[in-house]
Amino acid sequence: MRRFVLLGAVFLSGCARNPVTDAKVDPELATLIPADTVLMAGVRKESLEKTPLYQEYLAKISFQPLDDFAKQTGVDPRKDLSDLLFVSNGKHGVLLGRGKFASGQSRRGVAYKGFQLIGDEQTAVVFFNASTAAAGETSALKSLIDQRSNSTGPPPALAALMKEIPPESQIWAAYLGSPVYLAFGGNVNKALGSLVSGILYFDLRAGLNGIASGLCLNEQGAQDVEGALKLLIGMGRLNAPSNQPDMLRVYDGIRVTREVRRVRISIGEPPDLVKKFADLWMKQ
Repeated sequence: MRRFVLLGAVFLSGCARNPVTDAKVDPELATLIPADTVLMAGVRKESLEKTPLYQEYLAKISFQPLDDFAKQTGVDPRKDLSDLLFVSNGKHGVLLGRGKFASGQSRRGVAYKGFQLIGDEQTAVVFFNASTAAAGETSALKSLIDQRSNSTGPPPALAALMKEIPPESQIWAAYLGSPVYLAFGGNVNKALGSLVSGILYFDLRAGLNGIASGLCLNEQGAQDVEGALKLLIGMGRLNAPSNQPDMLRVYDGIRVTREVRRVRISIGEPPDLVKKFADLWMKQ
């Protein structure tokens, strides 16, 4: 599943239903969101491609897995995709999307309820028409097909979270479910484990600007998360190389605040700083 998430490849079609959703989610994709979804992450690729960061750096990156995926499916994610939407119930996830997939539809695969799953028993891609498809674990794709007729858009609680995300964000995510445990280990992982919901979004039109906001189980958990994040930022400042003063400016652009059970991270990095680090990254 991770392979398909990184590649950013695919999607699935729905009927002419009109789910209550948000401008950030393509209406066709919204009709495919399972009722048990707790995590949604989207990339508005057409909007992202208009940003200076994408045009100057990201569009030039050569990524072998993308080339392999294009060869296998007939779909080039860098050219054929317009919108991406990853959905997960906390155990399994599927990447949905919109694009131009006419060349991929001629590929033969394993038939399942009238659709062709191209891949193997672990991961696959399924094309439904010239503009919609899906990719992910084969079992998750079959479950998605099974639930198509009952899909009515994001679950209400998740849709409410999405309203906090500005529509101009090129990259965004919303989560609502059980506590999240990330692979940081130690006290940091323990602190982040108290998060039960949150949103994340980025705008790359002028530098890098974004917000990450999370709601914790209780106020003590929020205090722990706030403290852990501020500790990480403080350690980063202390360990910043003396010959790279711009690193301090990066940390200056990150602010952590808390209001009772909610912790918020604000990120605001100016274009010149983003350009310097993008140049360094491309050279490496």
